[in-house]
Amino acid sequence: MQKIKFFLLSTLFFSCGVFTSCNKTTTDVMIIGVNEDGWDEIAVLLDNLDNAHKQTINSVNFYSGKIDEKNVVVAEAPIGSSEAAMVTTVGIEHFSPKYVITEGTSGGHHEDLHYNDIILGKDILNIASYKGDPSDPSSMELQDPTLHSDQFLLDKAEEIKNPVGESIVPNGVISSSDCWNTNKEYVMELHEQFKEDCEEMESYAVLNVCDFYKTPALAIRIISNNITNNEEYKPELKVAENGQKYTIDLIKAL
Repeated sequence: MQKIKFFLLSTLFFSCGVFTSCNKTTTDVMIIGVNEDGWDEIAVLLDNLDNAHKQTINSVNFYSGKIDEKNVVVAEAPIGSSEAAMVTTVGIEHFSPKYVITEGTSGGHHEDLHYNDIILGKDILNIASYKGDPSDPSSMELQDPTLHSDQFLLDKAEEIKNPVGESIVPNGVISSSDCWNTNKEYVMELHEQFKEDCEEMESYAVLNVCDFYKTPALAIRIISNNITNNEEYKPELKVAENGQKYTIDLIKAL
């Protein structure tokens, strides 16, 4: 938490300091997706962004345009929580979005989840903020508060159909940290202790910054792999693309 707060304050300095004039433009929705090392979680969004205009602000690429007559900004984020916090801060400072959506892929944490299942993150946990013995997840107590997606956005998202017909988890629990857990037994124990559905690296940081700015936000994650049922990541399934199609349908419904 302290690291994110420090990053937020330092980013504000650069956002409103000598490098920019902090002239804000208002937009309806800002989407944050990873575009790094083969994890392309914004390409479909950009293909559907009419009259797209690219801006690079403090080394972050933002693409402004319209989706179904709504003013949309797509923010290109690196992998990781600090990076996600920085991108969110710069984006809110410059574009003043009405809503923020963080979307992307995630690893499943219980065997009932499969490729292309979509998790709507009602609750988001910083799974790295524990006090206790990581070899015994039952002893772990999370120190950072649970964050929550905006209820209006959750309700709207629940109305949207999964574009490939798979399941949607409406009251999902997303665990977020800079870890990629590959121990099956440990992942299952984490699920037993914290009831989380999946893990990724950005949502907690994004929601934390949005809480600071009092900007309604939603975390959406689509299952790309699941160690608990031996479903390995398969790029040919184009899971990230399907998640973006779902997000586009949600934007149109807002």
